[in-house]
Amino acid sequence: MKIDIRKAIIQDVVPLKNISRKTIDLNYRSFLGDEGVKWFIESGASDQYIDENIDNCWVIVNDSKIIGFSVCKGNLIDLMMIDHTYHRQGYGTTLLKHCEDHLFNSFNEIRLESFEGNVKANNFYYKNSWVEIERNFDQLSGVNKITFIKKR
Repeated sequence: MKIDIRKAIIQDVVPLKNISRKTIDLNYRSFLGDEGVKWFIESGASDQYIDENIDNCWVIVNDSKIIGFSVCKGNLIDLMMIDHTYHRQGYGTTLLKHCEDHLFNSFNEIRLESFEGNVKANNFYYKNSWVEIERNFDQLSGVNKITFIKKR
């Protein structure tokens, strides 16, 4: 098994969109609801996000297959997803650590946001020494988000 993390390229767009749709479908229903998930996927919002952020995207590859990605903008980890099939195998921790190291090259404090109802993700961030600093209502999704920070 060979793990690699690299910047995304345009040829990665389709697999990233597939991971995004699958992750949203399998993991976001508990806090966005069926209608919210349906809208997010069918409206093309999840696909559009990938198109707009491919230049800010890192992919994690296992034996030549993309299994997850993150989007980093400024000092913010704006999104991180690992294909559900690969959860709880250390890939998320590996990708998160890569993003932290990359961002700490330029910033003393980094941030990320997570849906309040995404308990598994939030527990993952707490476990990896991220500190919650605020909760705010997100107009687009209609639910609360948690902002986390980590200092160098």
